[in-house]
Amino acid sequence: MKDKYYEQAVTCVKDTVLPAQIKLYKSCGGDFDKIYGEAMNGNGYFGRVIEAGHIYELGYEECTCPKVQSCQVTDPDQCNCSRQSILYILSCLEPNSKFEVEILETILRGAEHCRFQITKY
Repeated sequence: MKDKYYEQAVTCVKDTVLPAQIKLYKSCGGDFDKIYGEAMNGNGYFGRVIEAGHIYELGYEECTCPKVQSCQVTDPDQCNCSRQSILYILSCLEPNSKFEVEILETILRGAEHCRFQITKY
């Protein structure tokens, strides 16, 4: 579901994160179990398969939002931009699949890490 952060999210990741995720997706044969169970661990990211083929967790060891890193934004609602960027990337990887992304916790909201739950339908 798109919200007010969607366009900002697309602009933020389309030329940087998206190409890297496309490369990762292809190298794992489009298998999200491999992506979140193995390949997404390292370089500041971590993944976990909660329910094979259906539910995954994606986390960041630190906040990756440039607006937060530069102290332009301190409102925890900004974390919805990250949620929207994940949805955008997933929709580019699999345009015929449906995804839901839920914010579990974020650094801007007081947690140690940023964590999102991804459900693939």
